[in-house]
Amino acid sequence: MISEFLKITVAAAAAAITLTSCGNRVMLMKSTTEAEADTIELGGSYVEREEYKNQDSGEPEQYIEKEITEEFTIDDELTTIDIYNNDYELPAKAVIDDFRTVMQNPELPTGCEITALTQTLNFLGFDVDKVTMCDEYMPVDFNGEYTMDECYIGDPKSYTGFGCSSPVICKAARLFFRIEESDCYPVDLTGTDFQELFYQVEQGRPVIVWATMYLLDTNSEYVYTAKNGEEMWFCLYQHCLTLYGYDLDAGVVYVADPLVGNTTYSLERFEKIYDILGKQAVVICGDAENGLDAEPKSVTKSEPEITTEAEYTESIYEEDTEYITSEDMEVSEENIITE
Repeated sequence: MISEFLKITVAAAAAAITLTSCGNRVMLMKSTTEAEADTIELGGSYVEREEYKNQDSGEPEQYIEKEITEEFTIDDELTTIDIYNNDYELPAKAVIDDFRTVMQNPELPTGCEITALTQTLNFLGFDVDKVTMCDEYMPVDFNGEYTMDECYIGDPKSYTGFGCSSPVICKAARLFFRIEESDCYPVDLTGTDFQELFYQVEQGRPVIVWATMYLLDTNSEYVYTAKNGEEMWFCLYQHCLTLYGYDLDAGVVYVADPLVGNTTYSLERFEKIYDILGKQAVVICGDAENGLDAEPKSVTKSEPEITTEAEYTESIYEEDTEYITSEDMEVSEENIITE
Protein backbone atom coordinates (compact mmCIF):
# COMPACT_ATOMS: atom_id res chain seq x y z
CA MET A 1 0.00 0.00 0.00
CA ILE A 2 1.11 3.62 -0.39
CA SER A 3 3.17 5.15 2.39
CA GLU A 4 0.38 7.58 3.30
CA PHE A 5 -1.91 4.63 3.91
CA LEU A 6 0.32 3.45 6.71
CA LYS A 7 0.76 6.94 8.14
CA ILE A 8 -2.91 6.74 8.95
CA THR A 9 -3.10 3.13 10.08
CA VAL A 10 0.17 2.80 12.00
CA ALA A 11 1.79 4.97 14.65
CA ALA A 12 4.57 7.11 13.24
CA ALA A 13 7.81 5.17 12.86
CA ALA A 14 11.28 6.34 12.03
CA ALA A 15 12.33 3.27 10.11
CA ALA A 16 11.29 2.48 6.55
CA ILE A 17 10.40 -1.11 5.70
CA THR A 18 9.83 -2.35 2.16
CA LEU A 19 7.61 -5.32 1.32
CA THR A 20 6.80 -6.76 -2.07
CA SER A 21 3.62 -8.24 -3.52
CA CYS A 22 3.03 -9.53 -7.05
CA GLY A 23 6.21 -7.96 -8.36
CA ASN A 24 5.78 -4.56 -6.76
CA ARG A 25 7.57 -2.96 -3.88
CA VAL A 26 5.44 -1.57 -1.04
CA MET A 27 6.82 1.13 1.27
CA LEU A 28 5.72 0.77 4.87
CA MET A 29 5.95 2.87 8.03
CA LYS A 30 7.74 5.83 6.50
CA SER A 31 8.19 8.74 8.89
CA THR A 32 6.06 11.77 8.14
CA THR A 33 6.91 15.47 8.26
CA GLU A 34 4.91 18.65 7.88
CA ALA A 35 6.97 19.44 4.78
CA GLU A 36 5.33 16.65 2.83
CA ALA A 37 2.53 17.11 0.33
CA ASP A 38 -0.65 18.82 1.43
CA THR A 39 -2.78 15.98 0.13
CA ILE A 40 -3.02 12.30 0.91
CA GLU A 41 -4.29 9.60 -1.41
CA LEU A 42 -7.16 7.55 -0.05
CA GLY A 43 -9.79 5.44 -1.76
CA GLY A 44 -8.57 6.45 -5.22
CA SER A 45 -9.06 10.17 -4.62
CA TYR A 46 -7.10 13.00 -3.01
CA VAL A 47 -8.27 14.46 0.27
CA GLU A 48 -6.94 17.69 1.71
CA ARG A 49 -4.79 17.00 4.75
CA GLU A 50 -6.69 19.48 6.93
CA GLU A 51 -9.97 17.98 5.79
CA TYR A 52 -8.70 14.54 6.79
CA LYS A 53 -7.63 15.80 10.22
CA ASN A 54 -11.18 17.02 10.81
CA GLN A 55 -12.76 13.71 9.91
CA ASP A 56 -14.40 11.62 12.58
CA SER A 57 -12.06 8.65 13.01
CA GLY A 58 -15.08 6.57 13.96
CA GLU A 59 -16.34 6.64 10.37
CA PRO A 60 -13.63 4.95 8.29
CA GLU A 61 -16.14 3.70 5.68
CA GLN A 62 -15.62 6.77 3.51
CA TYR A 63 -12.05 5.64 2.92
CA ILE A 64 -12.96 2.12 1.88
CA GLU A 65 -13.40 1.71 -1.87
CA LYS A 66 -16.24 -0.74 -1.39
CA GLU A 67 -18.15 -0.59 1.85
CA ILE A 68 -18.02 -3.73 3.95
CA THR A 69 -21.73 -4.47 3.95
CA GLU A 70 -23.71 -7.63 4.49
CA GLU A 71 -23.23 -8.66 0.89
CA PHE A 72 -19.49 -8.87 1.53
CA THR A 73 -19.71 -10.52 4.92
CA ILE A 74 -21.75 -13.54 3.95
CA ASP A 75 -21.37 -16.20 6.62
CA ASP A 76 -19.56 -19.32 5.53
CA GLU A 77 -22.11 -21.68 4.10
CA LEU A 78 -22.05 -25.35 5.00
CA THR A 79 -20.27 -26.92 2.07
CA THR A 80 -18.64 -30.29 1.67
CA ILE A 81 -16.13 -31.82 -0.69
CA ASP A 82 -14.28 -35.10 -0.80
CA ILE A 83 -10.79 -34.72 0.61
CA TYR A 84 -7.93 -36.98 -0.38
CA ASN A 85 -7.32 -39.91 1.94
CA ASN A 86 -4.37 -42.25 2.21
CA ASP A 87 -6.33 -45.19 0.82
CA TYR A 88 -6.75 -43.50 -2.56
CA GLU A 89 -3.99 -44.14 -5.07
CA LEU A 90 -3.31 -41.21 -7.35
CA PRO A 91 -1.89 -41.67 -10.83
CA ALA A 92 1.68 -40.48 -11.23
CA LYS A 93 0.51 -37.67 -13.51
CA ALA A 94 -2.73 -35.77 -13.97
CA VAL A 95 -3.22 -32.54 -15.93
CA ILE A 96 -6.57 -30.82 -16.41
CA ASP A 97 -7.09 -30.21 -20.12
CA ASP A 98 -7.51 -26.78 -21.69
CA PHE A 99 -6.91 -24.59 -18.65
CA ARG A 100 -5.91 -21.07 -19.74
CA THR A 101 -4.22 -18.32 -17.73
CA VAL A 102 -5.70 -14.83 -17.38
CA MET A 103 -2.87 -12.30 -17.09
CA GLN A 104 -3.29 -9.78 -14.28
CA ASN A 105 -1.39 -6.96 -16.01
CA PRO A 106 -1.83 -4.24 -16.94
CA GLU A 107 -5.19 -3.65 -15.22
CA LEU A 108 -4.47 -5.40 -11.90
CA PRO A 109 -0.72 -5.25 -11.19
CA THR A 110 -1.24 -6.46 -7.61
CA GLY A 111 -4.55 -8.24 -8.16
CA CYS A 112 -3.27 -11.79 -8.55
CA GLU A 113 -5.81 -13.29 -6.13
CA ILE A 114 -8.94 -12.07 -7.91
CA THR A 115 -7.30 -12.87 -11.26
CA ALA A 116 -6.66 -16.46 -10.14
CA LEU A 117 -10.33 -16.72 -9.18
CA THR A 118 -11.38 -15.22 -12.52
CA GLN A 119 -9.34 -17.64 -14.62
CA THR A 120 -10.77 -20.52 -12.62
CA LEU A 121 -14.33 -19.26 -13.16
CA ASN A 122 -13.61 -18.81 -16.88
CA PHE A 123 -12.46 -22.42 -17.09
CA LEU A 124 -15.73 -23.47 -15.46
CA GLY A 125 -17.70 -21.62 -18.13
CA PHE A 126 -18.51 -18.34 -16.39
CA ASP A 127 -18.14 -15.36 -18.70
CA VAL A 128 -16.69 -12.73 -16.40
CA ASP A 129 -13.54 -10.60 -16.51
CA LYS A 130 -11.00 -9.86 -13.79
CA VAL A 131 -11.80 -6.14 -13.50
CA THR A 132 -15.52 -6.85 -12.99
CA MET A 133 -14.66 -9.43 -10.34
CA CYS A 134 -12.40 -6.88 -8.66
CA ASP A 135 -14.83 -3.96 -8.79
CA GLU A 136 -18.10 -5.72 -8.02
CA TYR A 137 -17.32 -8.76 -5.90
CA MET A 138 -14.12 -8.37 -3.89
CA PRO A 139 -14.17 -6.33 -0.65
CA VAL A 140 -11.36 -3.77 -0.67
CA ASP A 141 -10.06 -1.83 2.34
CA PHE A 142 -7.92 1.30 1.94
CA ASN A 143 -7.96 2.39 5.56
CA GLY A 144 -6.37 -0.41 7.60
CA GLU A 145 -9.66 -1.26 9.24
CA TYR A 146 -9.31 -4.97 8.54
CA THR A 147 -6.71 -7.62 7.71
CA MET A 148 -6.15 -9.71 4.59
CA ASP A 149 -8.42 -12.43 6.00
CA GLU A 150 -11.37 -10.03 5.67
CA CYS A 151 -10.61 -7.72 2.74
CA TYR A 152 -8.13 -7.04 0.01
CA ILE A 153 -5.80 -4.50 1.63
CA GLY A 154 -4.73 -1.64 -0.63
CA ASP A 155 -5.50 -1.07 -4.30
CA PRO A 156 -5.17 -4.04 -6.70
CA LYS A 157 -5.19 -1.59 -9.62
CA SER A 158 -2.01 0.07 -8.35
CA TYR A 159 1.55 -1.10 -7.89
CA THR A 160 1.23 -0.68 -4.14
CA GLY A 161 -1.46 -3.14 -3.10
CA PHE A 162 -0.91 -5.78 -0.44
CA GLY A 163 -3.32 -8.59 -1.25
CA CYS A 164 -5.80 -10.88 0.46
CA SER A 165 -6.09 -14.36 1.90
CA SER A 166 -8.29 -17.32 1.01
CA PRO A 167 -11.41 -16.26 2.99
CA VAL A 168 -11.68 -13.08 0.88
CA ILE A 169 -11.60 -15.04 -2.39
CA CYS A 170 -14.29 -17.32 -0.97
CA LYS A 171 -16.40 -14.25 -0.14
CA ALA A 172 -16.01 -12.92 -3.67
CA ALA A 173 -16.90 -16.29 -5.19
CA ARG A 174 -19.96 -16.80 -2.99
CA LEU A 175 -21.29 -13.34 -3.83
CA PHE A 176 -20.68 -13.95 -7.54
CA PHE A 177 -22.57 -17.25 -7.46
CA ARG A 178 -25.41 -15.66 -5.52
CA ILE A 179 -25.78 -12.87 -8.08
CA GLU A 180 -25.53 -15.41 -10.92
CA GLU A 181 -28.15 -17.58 -9.18
CA SER A 182 -25.78 -20.53 -9.42
CA ASP A 183 -25.65 -23.38 -6.96
CA CYS A 184 -21.86 -23.57 -7.34
CA TYR A 185 -19.83 -22.80 -4.26
CA PRO A 186 -16.21 -22.35 -3.13
CA VAL A 187 -14.56 -24.50 -0.49
CA ASP A 188 -11.65 -23.17 1.56
CA LEU A 189 -9.14 -26.02 1.74
CA THR A 190 -6.63 -24.01 3.76
CA GLY A 191 -4.58 -26.32 5.94
CA THR A 192 -4.57 -29.15 3.41
CA ASP A 193 -1.17 -30.67 2.71
CA PHE A 194 0.01 -29.69 -0.76
CA GLN A 195 0.13 -33.13 -2.35
CA GLU A 196 -3.33 -33.91 -1.03
CA LEU A 197 -4.56 -31.14 -3.36
CA PHE A 198 -3.57 -33.41 -6.24
CA TYR A 199 -6.72 -35.41 -5.58
CA GLN A 200 -8.78 -32.36 -6.51
CA VAL A 201 -6.78 -31.96 -9.72
CA GLU A 202 -7.17 -35.65 -10.56
CA GLN A 203 -10.93 -35.21 -10.08
CA GLY A 204 -10.94 -32.33 -12.58
CA ARG A 205 -11.08 -29.44 -10.11
CA PRO A 206 -8.36 -26.77 -10.46
CA VAL A 207 -7.17 -25.35 -7.14
CA ILE A 208 -6.42 -21.69 -6.36
CA VAL A 209 -3.26 -21.65 -4.25
CA TRP A 210 -1.05 -19.07 -2.52
CA ALA A 211 2.71 -19.03 -3.11
CA THR A 212 5.24 -16.35 -4.11
CA MET A 213 6.31 -14.77 -7.37
CA TYR A 214 8.60 -17.18 -9.17
CA LEU A 215 8.73 -19.18 -5.91
CA LEU A 216 11.07 -16.68 -4.29
CA ASP A 217 12.04 -17.23 -0.67
CA THR A 218 9.82 -15.36 1.75
CA ASN A 219 9.06 -14.74 5.37
CA SER A 220 6.14 -13.31 7.30
CA GLU A 221 6.43 -9.70 8.48
CA TYR A 222 4.31 -7.89 11.06
CA VAL A 223 2.84 -4.76 9.47
CA TYR A 224 0.33 -3.18 11.85
CA THR A 225 -2.59 -3.84 14.16
CA ALA A 226 -5.82 -3.20 12.28
CA LYS A 227 -8.54 -1.02 13.74
CA ASN A 228 -10.56 -4.14 14.48
CA GLY A 229 -7.75 -5.30 16.81
CA GLU A 230 -6.34 -8.00 14.54
CA GLU A 231 -2.65 -8.05 13.67
CA MET A 232 -1.75 -7.63 10.02
CA TRP A 233 1.03 -9.94 8.74
CA PHE A 234 2.38 -10.01 5.22
CA CYS A 235 4.68 -12.36 3.31
CA LEU A 236 7.24 -10.90 0.95
CA TYR A 237 6.48 -11.52 -2.75
CA GLN A 238 3.04 -12.99 -1.98
CA HIS A 239 1.37 -14.33 -5.10
CA CYS A 240 -1.68 -16.37 -6.09
CA LEU A 241 -1.96 -18.98 -8.86
CA THR A 242 -4.18 -21.83 -10.04
CA LEU A 243 -2.87 -25.39 -9.79
CA TYR A 244 -4.17 -27.58 -12.64
CA GLY A 245 -1.73 -30.46 -12.91
CA TYR A 246 1.13 -32.46 -11.43
CA ASP A 247 3.71 -35.02 -12.50
CA LEU A 248 5.23 -37.02 -9.66
CA ASP A 249 7.85 -38.71 -11.83
CA ALA A 250 9.07 -35.41 -13.32
CA GLY A 251 8.74 -33.61 -9.97
CA VAL A 252 6.75 -30.68 -11.37
CA VAL A 253 3.37 -29.02 -10.97
CA TYR A 254 1.38 -27.31 -13.71
CA VAL A 255 0.07 -23.87 -12.78
CA ALA A 256 -1.67 -20.91 -14.37
CA ASP A 257 0.47 -18.01 -13.14
CA PRO A 258 -1.17 -14.59 -13.71
CA LEU A 259 2.30 -13.05 -14.05
CA VAL A 260 3.79 -15.71 -16.33
CA GLY A 261 1.07 -17.76 -18.05
CA ASN A 262 0.71 -21.54 -18.19
CA THR A 263 3.94 -22.96 -16.80
CA THR A 264 5.52 -25.65 -14.62
CA TYR A 265 7.36 -25.25 -11.34
CA SER A 266 9.35 -27.61 -9.15
CA LEU A 267 6.94 -29.65 -7.03
CA GLU A 268 9.29 -29.73 -4.06
CA ARG A 269 9.95 -26.00 -4.20
CA PHE A 270 6.28 -25.13 -4.65
CA GLU A 271 5.29 -27.28 -1.69
CA LYS A 272 7.84 -25.50 0.52
CA ILE A 273 6.57 -22.03 -0.40
CA TYR A 274 2.92 -23.15 -0.16
CA ASP A 275 3.59 -24.25 3.42
CA ILE A 276 5.21 -20.91 4.30
CA LEU A 277 2.16 -19.04 2.96
CA GLY A 278 -0.05 -20.95 5.39
CA LYS A 279 -1.24 -23.80 3.13
CA GLN A 280 -3.93 -21.60 1.59
CA ALA A 281 -6.11 -23.16 -1.10
CA VAL A 282 -9.60 -22.71 -2.56
CA VAL A 283 -11.51 -24.99 -4.91
CA ILE A 284 -14.76 -24.32 -6.80
CA CYS A 285 -17.47 -26.97 -7.00
CA GLY A 286 -19.73 -27.11 -10.07
CA ASP A 287 -19.71 -25.22 -13.36
CA ALA A 288 -21.70 -22.57 -15.23
CA GLU A 289 -23.71 -24.91 -17.43
CA ASN A 290 -24.83 -27.60 -15.01
CA GLY A 291 -24.09 -26.24 -11.56
CA LEU A 292 -23.39 -29.00 -9.07
CA ASP A 293 -24.60 -31.58 -11.62
CA ALA A 294 -21.56 -30.85 -13.78
CA GLU A 295 -19.63 -33.75 -15.24
CA PRO A 296 -15.96 -34.03 -14.21
CA LYS A 297 -13.64 -31.98 -16.39
CA SER A 298 -11.35 -33.76 -18.82
CA VAL A 299 -8.04 -34.76 -17.24
CA THR A 300 -5.05 -36.37 -18.94
CA LYS A 301 -3.68 -39.02 -16.60
CA SER A 302 -0.90 -41.58 -16.60
CA GLU A 303 -1.78 -45.23 -16.21
CA PRO A 304 -1.71 -46.27 -12.56
CA GLU A 305 1.13 -48.55 -11.57
CA ILE A 306 0.37 -52.09 -10.43
CA THR A 307 0.80 -52.27 -6.68
CA THR A 308 -1.23 -55.18 -5.34
CA GLU A 309 -0.47 -58.89 -5.66
CA ALA A 310 -3.92 -59.56 -7.10
CA GLU A 311 -3.42 -56.94 -9.84
CA TYR A 312 0.03 -58.34 -10.60
CA THR A 313 -1.28 -61.92 -10.84
CA GLU A 314 -4.11 -60.81 -13.09
CA SER A 315 -1.73 -58.95 -15.39
CA ILE A 316 0.55 -62.02 -15.67
CA TYR A 317 -2.45 -64.16 -16.53
CA GLU A 318 -3.49 -61.68 -19.20
CA GLU A 319 0.03 -61.70 -20.64
CA ASP A 320 0.15 -65.51 -20.70
CA THR A 321 -3.20 -65.84 -22.44
CA GLU A 322 -2.93 -62.86 -24.73
CA TYR A 323 -1.25 -64.77 -27.52
CA ILE A 324 -3.34 -67.98 -27.38
CA THR A 325 -5.46 -68.27 -30.52
CA SER A 326 -8.05 -70.71 -31.76
CA GLU A 327 -5.33 -72.41 -33.79
CA ASP A 328 -3.36 -72.98 -30.63
CA MET A 329 -6.34 -74.79 -29.20
CA GLU A 330 -6.64 -77.23 -32.11
CA VAL A 331 -5.31 -80.74 -31.41
CA SER A 332 -4.53 -83.04 -34.32
CA GLU A 333 -5.17 -86.79 -34.18
CA GLU A 334 -1.48 -87.55 -34.57
CA ASN A 335 -0.70 -85.71 -31.36
CA ILE A 336 -3.24 -87.70 -29.33
CA ILE A 337 -1.59 -90.43 -27.29
CA THR A 338 -3.78 -93.45 -26.76
CA GLU A 339 -3.16 -96.59 -24.83
